[in-house]
Amino acid sequence: MSAPTAPVAAKPPSDLALLGRLWPWVRPEKPSLIAAAALLPFMVVCTAAQPWVLGHAIDGFMRTGDLDGLGQAAMLYLILVLGEWISSASHGYLLSVVGTRVIGALRSDVIGHVLGQGQRFFDRRAAGVLLSRTTSDVEAIGETFFTGVVSIIADVARLAGIVVTMLALSVPLTIAGFAALPIFWIAVEFFRRRVRDSSMAIRTVTAKMNGFVAEHIAGIDVVQLNRREEVATAEFTGIAKGALRTYHLSNFYDAALYAVMDGLGSIAVGVLVWYAAGDVLAGIVAPGLLVAFIDYVQRALVPIKEFSGKYATLQHSFAGLQKVMDLLDVDERVASGDRPLPAPRGDIRFEGVTYRYPGVDRPALDAVDFEAEPGQVVALVGATGSGKSSVCRLLLRAYDGYSGSILIDGEPLATLSPDALRSVMVSVPQDVALFRGSVRFNLTLGEPIPDDQLWRALELVEADGVVKALGGLDAEVGDRGNRLSVGQGQLLTLARAMARDPVILVLDEATASVDPATEALISSALDRIFASRRLPAGERAFRLQTIVVVAHRLSTIRSADRIYVLDHGRVAESGTHSSLVSRDGAYAALVRAAEHLGEPRSAGAGSGEMLLGPSTAVLPLASASI
Repeated sequence: MSAPTAPVAAKPPSDLALLGRLWPWVRPEKPSLIAAAALLPFMVVCTAAQPWVLGHAIDGFMRTGDLDGLGQAAMLYLILVLGEWISSASHGYLLSVVGTRVIGALRSDVIGHVLGQGQRFFDRRAAGVLLSRTTSDVEAIGETFFTGVVSIIADVARLAGIVVTMLALSVPLTIAGFAALPIFWIAVEFFRRRVRDSSMAIRTVTAKMNGFVAEHIAGIDVVQLNRREEVATAEFTGIAKGALRTYHLSNFYDAALYAVMDGLGSIAVGVLVWYAAGDVLAGIVAPGLLVAFIDYVQRALVPIKEFSGKYATLQHSFAGLQKVMDLLDVDERVASGDRPLPAPRGDIRFEGVTYRYPGVDRPALDAVDFEAEPGQVVALVGATGSGKSSVCRLLLRAYDGYSGSILIDGEPLATLSPDALRSVMVSVPQDVALFRGSVRFNLTLGEPIPDDQLWRALELVEADGVVKALGGLDAEVGDRGNRLSVGQGQLLTLARAMARDPVILVLDEATASVDPATEALISSALDRIFASRRLPAGERAFRLQTIVVVAHRLSTIRSADRIYVLDHGRVAESGTHSSLVSRDGAYAALVRAAEHLGEPRSAGAGSGEMLLGPSTAVLPLASASI
């Protein structure tokens, strides 16, 4: 039996292919590109004519002592210099505008692409890596325009004009002037792959550093409470040292490439002078023509030398471009339909739903059946890893790829349009997610929700006093809501959900430790939300019908119309609190353990109220199931 062959690495796309990938963002800028292209001929003529005027002035006017002719030649030379400067500056400005607009559009599309992905996409990628892709890598692509492709195009045009003029004046001198050109191309090809590889390595290690910093800043409380500052700093130093080696290698290739090009420039001028010196002394070649050709070669070497530096920059840009395009090629969005829900009732059904996370053998959900009828509060209870949050994630369309059926009002979940689903169902995650900005923005997230509806939602959860104390809806909440306490942030999150007037509320009950007064406020807010469903139709301010709650507090569980106890991805029991207790099964064991070992209100649970943790014992709040 033959040994298995190693997988062949995919060949990286060529630079031209990568530029082609960028064309959809460049296409809208065609008018500016055409205007910039129109300036090129004028710029090339001004550049190519200057050495000719200089040579003609030497041979035609200086040798004869024609001062008037020299004055006219000097004036013409000055006009050509000004013309080159104006056309070059205008050309560069137009292309910089194009580059800025292209990068702005690309960055928006990349961020929109990332935000539109399913949860599986984010499970597989560190936040810091995504941050690098949407910021530094996209910014590097800007260099493709500012100092890369567009300036190289102008340099190539100048070089072409110079070469054509040189050939028209003297073919032998032109050949002598560019005798070192093959060595140049050999050097460029030698360094090209090495610069590209080192640039890709820089992008990778930068993303790794960004990921490390993002994770540790996000978890700064855990880092400091566990005194991991020095350990984390040492870990980052190790990563940074590896990055430093990568940067040193890249800088070496950059410097070596530019030094080689600089040396070749001097060699090219030396070869030209060596070749033409005898002909000048013999009177075959005019001195002014040799001076003009030295000027031409030096002018030609300027874009060639700059090309070596720009080429290194360009390879950094192409490395960033490849990373960004690889990200755009990933499509892990959850498939959705286009069916509306014109008259939502809030009926939820899971029928034989099985789901396993990628790379995990054991299914997170195994043939789960459960039902939440309109007007019901359904509590999901179980140990950590029992499948409670997986039920919610599938219901919210965070993941796809399950077997069985999930129905909303009898309609398959996958056939509903995203707009229909979001207008009917809202979730409140366990962790408070607040953004820098006003209270209004954190309640609406940019949606056009009237202020009176916002105040009704705040009053329902009894957070209106908190907002008024801050200064009203326009008050700033600070970075990640740091002007609010944990409990106040939870109230604002509940108000955000109710402000959208959902029919179905999916609630992952918070387990963060809060003071007793705030705990009472949160419990009261939940009670008021639960009670709002039972008001007469004429008195109801919200459409809310059905609540699915991942419950941790015993008081929440007791108030549920139906309780589903999950164990290793299966529904172990279901029923009301009293029926499940009388059945003396898994739920009754959880309740007995909670009542026997539970912590009092001062430890974070309510008065006489316990937390059902991830086992038959009561665990601290921080270890409650997720």
